[in-house]
Amino acid sequence: MHEIFTVRILSTTKGCDFTIKNEDKESITLLIPKSISESREYSDYALTTYCLLQELSVPTQLSIQCVTCNQLAYYLTGKVSQQRNKITDYIKCGINELDEKGIIVNLKEFSKHYILDCHNLWIDTESGSFTKIYFNELQQIFRIKNINNFTLLRYFIFVIGTLNWNITVYLSNGEYKNGIIGNFTIDYLAKKTGISKRSAIEYNKILEKEKLLYVYRQKDFVVDEENNIKSLSNIYGRYCDMEYVEAFANNQKEYKKSYRYIKNNQEITNNKRRLAQMYQQLLKGKREKYTEKQITDIYKYVISENQKYERMYEKNKCEDYLDKIRDTDIFNKYEFLKRE
Repeated sequence: MHEIFTVRILSTTKGCDFTIKNEDKESITLLIPKSISESREYSDYALTTYCLLQELSVPTQLSIQCVTCNQLAYYLTGKVSQQRNKITDYIKCGINELDEKGIIVNLKEFSKHYILDCHNLWIDTESGSFTKIYFNELQQIFRIKNINNFTLLRYFIFVIGTLNWNITVYLSNGEYKNGIIGNFTIDYLAKKTGISKRSAIEYNKILEKEKLLYVYRQKDFVVDEENNIKSLSNIYGRYCDMEYVEAFANNQKEYKKSYRYIKNNQEITNNKRRLAQMYQQLLKGKREKYTEKQITDIYKYVISENQKYERMYEKNKCEDYLDKIRDTDIFNKYEFLKRE
């Protein structure tokens, strides 16, 4: 594995801007206790600093860390500034807060350096609940401009923490994953993270644009036994799991018999019935009734149905399926079908 470094010097007095690409390096996994990420007793600054210190201490197995606020800010943004700025001030607040709450211990402070005992950042996965994120996700969030990155990170961690590990999603090819699907409403996500609904909607759009989150917007509803209309909630997950999110959303429509699913299913059924009747008319020699496009549609329908019954026969070895296979010799005289 190799690392590529691109360095651009902005100024000898104002600092340096480093662009780093670790393309062949897997991102470090962070385990964030929900007792911290979902508690309003911890500020956004403390949560971000917690993530940074865990990234440094746990993978290296070094509980004692010597850090500066500039160093931690660089890990977040890829930039180093010799001047004081808001990011370093907020990280300093985060260190002090974590120290006050006993999450870390500030053993010594000198010349802007902190000697920190971080042994409490090791997570016992057998007790308590936690959210798993990746350090490159944190870095990506802090390189988004014109946004409160600290609040956005907390929102992202909370959303990822709502992915349901009890749901397993299967794809048509047999592959499956669990713990990748969430379906809480935007009102719930906003309320639990202490932001407005409008902000939550905006954050979702930003995370989607950055390909950190994928939201499948249902735009569908179900009608219950009392004729009450209930909208289906959106389905979301990591952007890399988009295929699974869409599969679950479509399965949900089928399971709940949503309006659009029933409507589409009826349209498909009616179309198949229509093509089957037209096929019977072809067998009776009434070709002049149909255009080339209609005959092509009939042909594709018959081939598709035949293939379906052939697969069912191969799977179950029931000869009744073979009796359902339709004769295709009737299509041999249509030269235009040979182009299909």
